[in-house]
Amino acid sequence: MGERIHSIDTLRAIAIFFVVIGHAQPFRGFGAYGNYVYFALDTFGQFDVPFFFVTSGYFLAKTVDADNVVPTIRGAARKLGSIYLFGRLVSIVATASLTTVVGASLTNVVTRLGSFSLLQWVYYGHAMAAPLWFLTALFFALVFVACFVRFERTRYLLAVAALAHVVGLVGMNYQMLVAVPFPTRDAFFFGFFYVAMGYTIHSVEWRPDTDRHRLYLAAVCVLFGLQLIEQYAIGYVIRSNVLAQEIYMTQYTFVTVLFVFAVFAYALANPQWGQKTVLPSAGRHALGIYLIHVPVLRFIRAMNRQWGPAVGVDLSSTLAWHLLLTPAVYVLSLATYRLLAKLDVIELGGNHIPWLHRVRARVGRTARE
Repeated sequence: MGERIHSIDTLRAIAIFFVVIGHAQPFRGFGAYGNYVYFALDTFGQFDVPFFFVTSGYFLAKTVDADNVVPTIRGAARKLGSIYLFGRLVSIVATASLTTVVGASLTNVVTRLGSFSLLQWVYYGHAMAAPLWFLTALFFALVFVACFVRFERTRYLLAVAALAHVVGLVGMNYQMLVAVPFPTRDAFFFGFFYVAMGYTIHSVEWRPDTDRHRLYLAAVCVLFGLQLIEQYAIGYVIRSNVLAQEIYMTQYTFVTVLFVFAVFAYALANPQWGQKTVLPSAGRHALGIYLIHVPVLRFIRAMNRQWGPAVGVDLSSTLAWHLLLTPAVYVLSLATYRLLAKLDVIELGGNHIPWLHRVRARVGRTARE
């Protein structure tokens, strides 16, 4: 399967749309039926972040071997490091701008910057903008997998990663059974397993039969139903919450593992899916949407809070808001990311802080002169 897999790009576009849904939370609190809709959307969207991990592991297996682990990880560190720094700068600038617009003190921004530990900045990736945890988790998960490759112990890789993930799932959803005293939505207990899954799928040369792509699609539908059941049990049966009244924010579950595997299998079995649509193009820029969508979402909400009293309408209480907010954030984030690329602020698919290198080059030339 040497040619581009358009179905993976298509699913990237869909997955990042559900990431935006997870933060925009359309229909949540919009009456009982609104909660039902959001619960279904959020549950289906649980494949989103794991899908990106699996994809990264799959393509890692195409390039890495025991002899090139160090340069491969060094390249990943440079690329993901530039993306992470860009995301942090976007978050800081956006937060400072919004506090100015709404009349808040910039001291709050400085206080927030200093309120996180080095562990939060480097490993958990939660400082200032929680969504950036994906980047740190991805990098360290790649490192964990690369260690197994370097020492030629990949036959143990998936089993070790699966054991870690079981601990992670218990820590996320089943604390009433076993108390796990540390966060588990991280590189080792979460991302490691899905990157290992993708790596293993490619390394064992498993190729799902293209004639069975409908079977994989049916499996996706069945597993979505099972995931609904498991997440409902976690949030509303075990904990005695009422869905019509409130949303309990469950996270990734045991069924998610099979659900993500079925989604990825469908992508491999139907590689041309979505090729003639705009989705593959959007999917190739999914990372950009991920980096920018939270500041865009915060800006839209801030403008509604500012303008709502003036016009006498709180847009967030209208059906149009819940229908249009997520698509608007998605499109604006993609457009902003593309604009930044055209302005040479970033390099699509490459360095996201090229201007820093240009500054360094100029300083170096000045020093030599």
